[in-house]
Amino acid sequence: MSGRRPSLGRWPFYAGIAVLGWAVLTFLYLPLAAVFGEAFWREGAATTDTIVRLMEARNVRESVLNTLWMAGATLVTVNLVGLFQVAVLEFFDIRGSAVLKVAFATPLVFGSVTAIAGYNFVYGQNGAVTHLLAAAFPEMDRDWFRGWPAVLIAHSFLMTHYHFLFLRAAIRRVDFSTVEAARSLGAGPVGALVRVVLPVIAPTVFAVSLLVLLAALTSFAAPAILGGRDFRMLNQMILGLNSIRRPDMAALLALVLGSVSLLVFMLLRWVEMRGRYAGGAKTPVPMRKIKLKNRWVSMLVHAVAYLLFVIYATPVLLTVAFSFAPSSSIATDVLPSRLTLENYRSVLFDGSAFAPLANSLTMSVLAVSVVLVLSLFACHLINTRRRLWTGALEFSLFIPWVLPSSLVAIGLIIAFDNANLLVGGQVLLGSYAILPIAYGILIVPMMVRLIGAAMVGLDRTLDDAARSLGAAPLYRFRRITLPLLAPVLILVSAMGFNDVVNEYTVSAFLYNTNNTPLGIAIAQTTTSTDPEQTAKSLVYVTLVMAFSFTVILIADRISLGRSRLSPV
Repeated sequence: MSGRRPSLGRWPFYAGIAVLGWAVLTFLYLPLAAVFGEAFWREGAATTDTIVRLMEARNVRESVLNTLWMAGATLVTVNLVGLFQVAVLEFFDIRGSAVLKVAFATPLVFGSVTAIAGYNFVYGQNGAVTHLLAAAFPEMDRDWFRGWPAVLIAHSFLMTHYHFLFLRAAIRRVDFSTVEAARSLGAGPVGALVRVVLPVIAPTVFAVSLLVLLAALTSFAAPAILGGRDFRMLNQMILGLNSIRRPDMAALLALVLGSVSLLVFMLLRWVEMRGRYAGGAKTPVPMRKIKLKNRWVSMLVHAVAYLLFVIYATPVLLTVAFSFAPSSSIATDVLPSRLTLENYRSVLFDGSAFAPLANSLTMSVLAVSVVLVLSLFACHLINTRRRLWTGALEFSLFIPWVLPSSLVAIGLIIAFDNANLLVGGQVLLGSYAILPIAYGILIVPMMVRLIGAAMVGLDRTLDDAARSLGAAPLYRFRRITLPLLAPVLILVSAMGFNDVVNEYTVSAFLYNTNNTPLGIAIAQTTTSTDPEQTAKSLVYVTLVMAFSFTVILIADRISLGRSRLSPV
């Protein structure tokens, strides 16, 4: 910005820079430096003893191998399921596709620890599906949904939301005339999909594969709840090492996981940048669905599509239904014999049962509110001041994007286990504030990326006109920039809230009895054999789904309404 800034507008601006710089230094760089120091520094000198001890630990080696092969297997299975879903919804003319779309969209609101709890309830030892299978096959092992197969099944059906969000839009941008040309040369519907459509959307497939692979590498809820004693992944091992007071080994293992995540990120980015694909930016002929004329192919595609519908819909429907069932019938009935509101009364009006829900709502709102303000100010700096320091700021704010949640948690534990001058000489570990801070770190990259992209697209002539009339920077920002960004800010806040309201990984590392969050309460009640606890778990899961769905709908409605308003 040029021109002299009014004196009253200068101090808030510089105070904002100071607060933002303090937050980046204290909660991004200090924890990361603390992890490196704990892993490689001992008694004032560099050391490799931790590396040697870690390599000698058989459990650690097994967890590393489990994580690597599970991530690879998840990548394959999720792409198979996700690509089939997208083809069914956007390419093939399938009867009942509207109903299928609803089922395939459930991972958007039925994810993380809530979905794992639902899958464990339905497919676990006392689940409704297991009851049906045991009636048909009395000799079967009722604990079949346990160990690595259960983890892989959960990953395969819960990580397809990236495909649902991004690949469907990519297929719609494909020029249908290329598909028609392939059909005129004798290609069938499946052949046209494989030979024409998939090469065009390959860049998006790579990007989605990146997200899936990173999610699988850092998976925690699924192996922790479903893996049992014989299958552990890296995040579980990191938590276990930290719990037995071996922060040096936990820090080093977290760095290993972070390095693998960073390597995957860089490798797939390189593959994506090096690829040469046919463009699909213009669509002179909009994509149209193709009818499967081969009877047997059509029957097979329909059968698989509706099998997936059953797999996706069953955990959601039964979880909601049994949340209204008497606790005494939860472990014995295939379907609820009667409905009651007793479980909801117990959770909503019992102080101890309601506390985790209240804690998560409060901490999520606090984290989203603070990070929204900081991200908005940071994006304003990045977009209006092209300097070396703003580039460094942007890079810094994206650091948590490639760091696993366990590394973030370990860094906070090591950095704030003692009094620290950067936080007023306080010990944050064990305090109420530590979890909202961790939640905020997790959602910073997403908020900065989306708000920054929205700011780039703003019409700068409005700001220039107001400046020419003598309006102060703060006034212009409040009366012009904020109203223009309001739809994006509302949607970003809703996305951030839904990401952290039932967050599990950093919560498992940082929570205490005074701020037990909902994710931890769900995990604890899910693994309990007490029917009363199981009933509470089902109510928690149902409330989270309903709340997430409501937040998305309200944010979408408000953002659409605000987008029609005049900015001044």
